[in-house]
Amino acid sequence: MEARTATLTEIRDWLTDYLAAKLERSPEEMDTTENLMHSGVDSLTMVALGLSIEETFEFEIEPDFFSRFSTIDEVAKAAHDRVHSPAQEAGGDAV
Repeated sequence: MEARTATLTEIRDWLTDYLAAKLERSPEEMDTTENLMHSGVDSLTMVALGLSIEETFEFEIEPDFFSRFSTIDEVAKAAHDRVHSPAQEAGGDAV
């Protein structure tokens, strides 16, 4: 997936597939509106997810990112907004 052209749905699907694999579930079993910590995502998985998001979508995640965006839907929307922000498109780091 090309980060700069990724749609919100593609990002949500990527997150869902990533977490489903980590939690040994099928993507269909994942509730994109459930708090990640309540769905079985532990702190190590959260760190791995953050690193994968940074690498895949090419933006830096601040320390409180997952406290502000705590569901797959919220993380997908935040990632989409950052990937498609004018500052990112111009080559800067959007925060």
